[in-house]
Amino acid sequence: MPESQREVQALLALSQAEPPRRVRRLLDHFGSAQEALAAANWTAAVGANAPEQRPTQADFAWAAEQWQRLCAAGGRCLSPKDADYPPLLGQIAAPPPVLFALGPDDLTPPTIAIVGSRKASDSGKLIAGELARGLVEQGICIVSGMAFGIDAAAHTAALAAGGRTIAVLGCGPDVPYPRAHTQLYRQIRERGAIVSEFAWGAQPERGAFPRRNRIISGLSLGVIIVEAPQKSGALITVQHALDQNREVFAVPGDVRSGRNAGCHQLIKDGAKLVENVEDVLEELIMWASPRPQSAPVPAPSLPPEDESVYALLSHQPRHIDELAQDSALPPATLLDVLLRLELDGLVDQLAGKRFLRRAG
Repeated sequence: MPESQREVQALLALSQAEPPRRVRRLLDHFGSAQEALAAANWTAAVGANAPEQRPTQADFAWAAEQWQRLCAAGGRCLSPKDADYPPLLGQIAAPPPVLFALGPDDLTPPTIAIVGSRKASDSGKLIAGELARGLVEQGICIVSGMAFGIDAAAHTAALAAGGRTIAVLGCGPDVPYPRAHTQLYRQIRERGAIVSEFAWGAQPERGAFPRRNRIISGLSLGVIIVEAPQKSGALITVQHALDQNREVFAVPGDVRSGRNAGCHQLIKDGAKLVENVEDVLEELIMWASPRPQSAPVPAPSLPPEDESVYALLSHQPRHIDELAQDSALPPATLLDVLLRLELDGLVDQLAGKRFLRRAG
């Protein structure tokens, strides 16, 4: 058996027995799934109080079957230790220990997610399509969940414009869902990528979709919400994006229909208001600007406390938790300082409690 096959099957068996966070710890500690399985104990990796859930023979038999189906479909199985694992996804708190991928796309940035209501209006689907088309014309890949409504409109427009698109499924990668999108599934598989953390043949279950939403946002530099009522499932993706320190964009709409109430609340909370592709590109250019190599120069005539916090900031957004750790200031004091800097026109606050120096 080739070494790569042994490692994939070991990883599959391990992921069948252990939850994602523990698999990640084991891989980080031992370097590979095979080394983890060969270790006498896992105490150093997962802690003395964590019971070991070693794979059974049934898990290894299941892994061998998964490998055969993977090969037959011409698919890939990636782990966070692989060089071609999506780099943005590898940065989140609980990246999938196993990511199945079908299709030619290499899953690399730049990537933007477009999500929204399944019961979207014609206007909402038109806007999603326009944004997707404009973004792929700039070389940006569109990520979504292949659901009805906004998701399908974004995928379809990206394909029609000859661009890249990635569909993240809440079922096995070989299971087109919803069934009505079988043709769309085939087109994405042929020209983009179908990805899933769920096993071959796994049928869609209600609890799988909130879980897959962390992958949609995790693959992306930011998430655009088009049409989302207050209780839309797309808002779960937004929460994941905020937790992952990704940018959140929201498209405003009719205030009377209720279709856009979730988007309007996001804008009130600090999400970037999007009317056209330029609004998104403007934010991405700022994100893509390289971090200064030298230490930032403190602003003149600031109190020492304010100056020390300002020196920690650059034109690259930083989360409040990072600033708290680096500044060693009490949280209440840090927030007061950031507010003063914001009122002085020196600092901007972005969605997700992220701060950066104001341009110019």
